[in-house]
Amino acid sequence: MHPRRTPRRAALLSVLLLAATAACSSDGGSAPAAQAKPRSGGSLTYAAQQEPDCWDPHTSAQDVTAFVQRPVFDSLVYQTPDGELEPWLAKSWKTSEGGRTYTFALREDVTFHDGKHLDAAAVKANFDHITAKATQSQYAAGLLGPYAGTTVKGKYEVEVRFSRPYAPFLQAASTTYLGIASPASLKAGADKLCAGTDSVGSGPFEAAAYTRGQKRGYTRNAAYAWAPKGAGHSGPARLDSFTVRFITEDATRVGALTSGQVDAAAAVPANQIGSVRRNARLDVVGKDVPGAVDTFYLNTKSPLFSDARVRKAFQRSIDLDALVKSVFQGTGTRAWSTLSPATPHSYDSGLEKSWPYDRALAGRLLDQAGWTGRDSEGYRTKNGKRLTVVAPVYGTASVFSQAVQGDLKKAGIHLDLAASTDATAVSAQLDEGRYDVVETSWARGDGDILSSFFLSTESSAGGGHNFARVADPQVDTWLKKAQGATAPDQRAAYYAQVQKWTIDQAAVVPAYVQKASVGVNKKVHGLRLSLSAWPEFYGAWVEAG
Repeated sequence: MHPRRTPRRAALLSVLLLAATAACSSDGGSAPAAQAKPRSGGSLTYAAQQEPDCWDPHTSAQDVTAFVQRPVFDSLVYQTPDGELEPWLAKSWKTSEGGRTYTFALREDVTFHDGKHLDAAAVKANFDHITAKATQSQYAAGLLGPYAGTTVKGKYEVEVRFSRPYAPFLQAASTTYLGIASPASLKAGADKLCAGTDSVGSGPFEAAAYTRGQKRGYTRNAAYAWAPKGAGHSGPARLDSFTVRFITEDATRVGALTSGQVDAAAAVPANQIGSVRRNARLDVVGKDVPGAVDTFYLNTKSPLFSDARVRKAFQRSIDLDALVKSVFQGTGTRAWSTLSPATPHSYDSGLEKSWPYDRALAGRLLDQAGWTGRDSEGYRTKNGKRLTVVAPVYGTASVFSQAVQGDLKKAGIHLDLAASTDATAVSAQLDEGRYDVVETSWARGDGDILSSFFLSTESSAGGGHNFARVADPQVDTWLKKAQGATAPDQRAAYYAQVQKWTIDQAAVVPAYVQKASVGVNKKVHGLRLSLSAWPEFYGAWVEAG
């Protein structure tokens, strides 16, 4: 059993472990179309690349927690694979007070796996649990933004209030992090919920046997009758059961797929996508991940990067087009904004081609900033000190990070990939601002992910992700206006201003668009990828035999 982590330590692991993993694939988003009629029954095994540190989505900030608990927990709202929002546990909702109050009319036919019924009191119990201090929520509470409370208005009517207009709430309410658990299960206590032994929702699958470090089983909820319209299926799930195996090593995971030990596998590495596709029994489905792309966030308050000229030089010294093509072998996409193009109603395409690789410009900027010397290894110096950019990495730096390190060396910039397995030490380094750059990405199907990274209040010490340490009143104003705007085009306009500002100020270097790549046996059908590019098992089925 892993010890429960403090919020900052667990968030750190979620943020920095990604620097060690990246896979790209062509887009598609669903397993091959079925030639035969879908059937009920059977099972499949899926190999995941990571296991949750904590299984409670109300507590954990990890993407993998949201994925492995999605089959168990339903949400008030459903976000379709193309980004639209529709009813789920809530059959309808209305917004009032300029976007400060959301009133949900709940379905009356929903039953949790323990036999208890969904009602307004259950929704309130979940929101109370998310915001309770004892839960130590690392992400879900943040998704609630300026939350002011939940009130039961009737047996199946619940009101959620905010202190100011907060348009991102509906999308947040579609995530597993704000998923609705049986209120009785929430009384099990933080340790049991985090350990994954007391996960009780209303989803199409019930949590079954779990062996830490190995696998998690799921069995079909035969009573399931409340799928959202966009789920692509209705009634109980087609599969009798499925199993998620945790296989962290890429070669072992892909080997399990090619040998038939598993039916599908996450994160097929770029250099193995071709060989998997050449296997007549297999295919690879892929999809761009929405939210914040893999980005270098430059600490605008560090002694080195407080000089905008040095930040700009760092930004323009990396030949991202060449590196992404080389590392991902033609399957990757270079990023131009901190937001992924897959993020609904948010991406600013006007940034494309607006800040190309320009090492000559970078050199002139470094000269102007006084980094005119060279040491014996060719790195630039100033007053005898090497130009070193400190980048904390939890675990092992990715191949891409190392490629960036090599490219920056050509410009005379030393990127120190300071790898460590001491989460507490790295967390303290971030909290205290003792770094120059952090490389990370974060999936979310809403442009409000920008608030997590650029609102001045979202400091690392407070559990946030403002690693660029941006503290600009104009940026805060744009982000809060976006949160208050109800029209998608209005929100997109504010998000565009934030995206452009971060590039113009060289607070960021967006690197590449994260893509999911899932290897699938062709006997599996209907295994589509959600908007967040995680497999959805509800409508999946397998051929007999």
